[in-house]
Amino acid sequence: MQQYLEHYAQHHGLQKHLRTQTKVTSVERAQLGQGWNVVSESMSGESTGQPEHFDYVIVSTGIFSKPHHAVPGLHTFKGDWIHAADYREPSQWSGKRVLVIGAAFSGADIAADLAVGGASVTIATRRPHWYLPRYINGRPADLAFYSRAARDKSQDSSEEDKNSKRHKFFASILGELPESIRPPDPKQGELPFVAITDDFLDTVRAGRMKVHCCDVRCLEGEFAIFSNGHKEAFDAVVVATGYRLDLPFLSPELLEAVEYDAEDLLQPVILHECVWRPELPGLGFVGLYRGPYFAAIELQARWACGVFSGRLSPPCAAEAIAGLETERALRRQHPRPQFPHGDYVGMTEMLARHVGVHPDEVLANESDPLRQLLYDGPLLPFHYRLVGFAASPALARSAILECAERYPITV
Repeated sequence: MQQYLEHYAQHHGLQKHLRTQTKVTSVERAQLGQGWNVVSESMSGESTGQPEHFDYVIVSTGIFSKPHHAVPGLHTFKGDWIHAADYREPSQWSGKRVLVIGAAFSGADIAADLAVGGASVTIATRRPHWYLPRYINGRPADLAFYSRAARDKSQDSSEEDKNSKRHKFFASILGELPESIRPPDPKQGELPFVAITDDFLDTVRAGRMKVHCCDVRCLEGEFAIFSNGHKEAFDAVVVATGYRLDLPFLSPELLEAVEYDAEDLLQPVILHECVWRPELPGLGFVGLYRGPYFAAIELQARWACGVFSGRLSPPCAAEAIAGLETERALRRQHPRPQFPHGDYVGMTEMLARHVGVHPDEVLANESDPLRQLLYDGPLLPFHYRLVGFAASPALARSAILECAERYPITV
């Protein structure tokens, strides 16, 4: 991933615009509300303290800013402990009794890695998940999950029906599961939470890991006390309890304006289409939502740049107000879903129309050989480079055809 981003920057000559090893410490409105004053410092701590003025600011720090340590007694634990953010490789844990708290994406992968590396691993999860492989029937999972055709087929279904179909689909992929890994149960109203991991299930099936489907109530000395009453000693703990959004450079006024809630894992800020606050012109946000798929993030960036350049009009007041209320409803939703913006196809299609790059004309052209690939095939970022501003139709078509050749679609 790093190589891809570096190559992209080199190809487009972006290095001259980048300040690396630099941290923004303050973003505030300029006087009379004309632009923004930004203070930054080098990672060595050098700072003039003098603000620089910018007409526009885009906040794209990502939502996984701050490791979250939600385990009572963690700082009194007598063994070693780290957050999943600091885990690199398993050798230092070999031969030790290790408890992994949290069994979603990072927790499941780390637990399997530790078990293969020679640790005695126990993992605790307060919520059952479907543990899906990265490749499904030979296709990358995101190519198997997301298409315009699949979304259209589900549009008339209730959310309950959609979740039921997801449960059945996941069960068909995984087959019989170990007794210790109870999947989410739709009959109990459990939502189809997923974790993508290649080795976790095989490690559990091989008996190389213990699983507790319950909370860790607290840590005491060398012991973990579980919510089911079980008590067990460990040498080390890996905390995989997620992250929280942190925006320390925004002033209290700006944090209040975006309805920032530091403890809200699901919906920490309220933004129209996850990009705008109408009362903050000249300030945009990119990628500050759970589920940061590349097509959506790229379209958010193109939208923000289009508005700031004057090429695109900003959202009208009524549209923005309605969009903010949609986001507030997601914050209030119970039971809370795994991802507030789980409709990846719907999200990207809406953003593409805002940006003016939706491939409607290709989808409407029955003689175009790409039409079926765009509709029945997987949703790809390349789809939004076929038409409109900054289109590159030849490259986009080549990439779409290459994907179809490598991973043929099945209807």
